[in-house]
Amino acid sequence: MFFFACEKDGVEQINVIIPESIVVPEDMVYIPSGNFIMGHPDDPGTKRGEAIIQEAFLIDRFEVTNEQFSFFNPSYTFHPKRARFPVSMVTFEQAENYCKSNGRRLPNETEWEKAARGTDGRKWPWKKYYEHPNNGFSGFIPEAVDHREEWISPYGVYGMGHNVWEWTSSWYISDKAFESDPNRYKVIRGGLTQTHTVIKFTPTFFRNKMEPAAFFNFIGFRCACSVNCQEG
Repeated sequence: MFFFACEKDGVEQINVIIPESIVVPEDMVYIPSGNFIMGHPDDPGTKRGEAIIQEAFLIDRFEVTNEQFSFFNPSYTFHPKRARFPVSMVTFEQAENYCKSNGRRLPNETEWEKAARGTDGRKWPWKKYYEHPNNGFSGFIPEAVDHREEWISPYGVYGMGHNVWEWTSSWYISDKAFESDPNRYKVIRGGLTQTHTVIKFTPTFFRNKMEPAAFFNFIGFRCACSVNCQEG
């Protein structure tokens, strides 16, 4: 076994023990099994701060980039200067198929939330609250997937709360959802909310939804897999 514990630009990292039998691909992060706090007591659309048991899994350290997706889909084009920017304009099915092509899958929203907030119930992946630096500018402004080391999660995962929204495999179900139509929306996580001149970070527990066939410049994804997955 070995330990992973460090502090990067003020974001204290969780001490993680990786079993010797598990090989973690270089581009992924091992999230150990155990309880974590999911949702918020004041948000009826979430698990309301319930302690959830989550089995160990692996998740991409970064969002899938334009360059990576273009290898999978040669017809996908992008500006060369944005090779390391998160892929966008992809449907749920396209994201799912990309992950499958690499022997992986989309994370469910429970996995996504644990990777983003750790075990202490924090509201922001980086724990400390502050205003988004792009307030005062209209329009979504993506960044390279590895640009913000100061905004990593307590497990060292990038982009969970400030770049594109990310597809998950989970259907959107809540107390407010129509029981007759439970499979209309997929849960998306971790993007920004904005009006014309105000951009805000979203809390780790914030749930958004989108129809699977939708594709926008503010929705991308990352992949996950069980601890015994193989690279494609």
